[in-house]
Amino acid sequence: MSLRVAGRWAGAFFLAAFAAYGVGSALGGRPAGVALVVLNSVLVAAIGALAFRALRRAHPAAAWTYLVARGAEAFLLTAGIVLLHRVGAGAADVAYQLAMLALGLGSLPLCLALDRQRWLPRWLAGWGFAGYALLAVGAAAELMGAAVGVVLAVPGGLFEIAFALLLLARGFAPSTAGRPAVDEARSTATAGDRRPGRAALGAGLGLLVMAALAGLANFGVLERLVATDPAQTTARLVANQRALTLAVVALFAVACLDVLVAWALRAFFVDTHRTVALLSAWCRTGYAIVFAVAIAQLIAVAGLLRDGPGSDRLGTLGPARLTEFDEVWNLGLLLFGVHLLLVGWLAWRSRAVPTWVGVLVAIAGAGYLADSIGALVPAGYPFPVATVTFVGEVVLMGWLLVFAARSRRERPAASSPSSTVQPV
Repeated sequence: MSLRVAGRWAGAFFLAAFAAYGVGSALGGRPAGVALVVLNSVLVAAIGALAFRALRRAHPAAAWTYLVARGAEAFLLTAGIVLLHRVGAGAADVAYQLAMLALGLGSLPLCLALDRQRWLPRWLAGWGFAGYALLAVGAAAELMGAAVGVVLAVPGGLFEIAFALLLLARGFAPSTAGRPAVDEARSTATAGDRRPGRAALGAGLGLLVMAALAGLANFGVLERLVATDPAQTTARLVANQRALTLAVVALFAVACLDVLVAWALRAFFVDTHRTVALLSAWCRTGYAIVFAVAIAQLIAVAGLLRDGPGSDRLGTLGPARLTEFDEVWNLGLLLFGVHLLLVGWLAWRSRAVPTWVGVLVAIAGAGYLADSIGALVPAGYPFPVATVTFVGEVVLMGWLLVFAARSRRERPAASSPSSTVQPV
């Protein structure tokens, strides 16, 4: 499929998604409405896949970010339908605003990439960037209780309509002849030369941000909410409604970053063993999906708080949903442990990574596997091993960042005129 054809399909999907979600929302919980909202999620994911195919060589970071953002949006909009029927309108609204936050933030790099590729006029790319930024701000404000999201979503919505019409007209193609075209072959070759360093930087920074967000959400919020007495847990939930919402946002960001880190590590280790690197990426992606399902339980609790902190349903469902979050997350850690074992093996086989780093990463993976299996034992599990073995993840993160910094320093020397053979 050519870029022009792919772009035209993307434009058609943009417009079809608008229609499907608009009509589906108007129909409410009727079967036809549910089907249209699910169709919208499929179209949203397809848009991300088409844009990824078009941009992955010239702008891999923007392509991956947009793909994951659209996938997260599709998941959350579908989850919102399920939560609407099982929990209530508050949970569905939290899921929707979180989807818009993911779309707004994930589309910012796309607008920059479209401008650099000359696929949009600069003014239109700037409009899209501003529109998506406002969409993200509005969604964040709605999650915190300020009803401004609809107004701030208008510029981004109008941009998507204009963008869709432009794509239908010419697909993914340069917008003007007056601006210098991007040399795609040269940019692709340059990206290939920089791939290990860029992949290490992406994975290292992703792990660093994930550690900060997960630590604040889990240890700073969630562990303080759970008490042995369900009534006390409910009281803590009511007193920490905004903190819980922020924890949901942070943890869902961690799930998205898990996918990005998985494929950055795959790119880094692809030359070590292509099949194992691919398998490790899919294991972590599978874990991220299970983790997102677990986070949906927290979205349900945040929705119950939004519907009414004093309702009996909160006291009945709130503590139970927190328990389900832990149970589903523990199941997902089985896949995460396998991922780390595979990454440890790749690091051990790699010529670039020190052997001891691979050993520590593999030990971390074994710790997660032990904890996940131990949580399934009826008699109980005495001590979580991963609280000690997780050091392998920290070591890997630090080593990746150091490797990326070294690659950045060495690149100018490698490409200087004195060290490069000039063509005659």
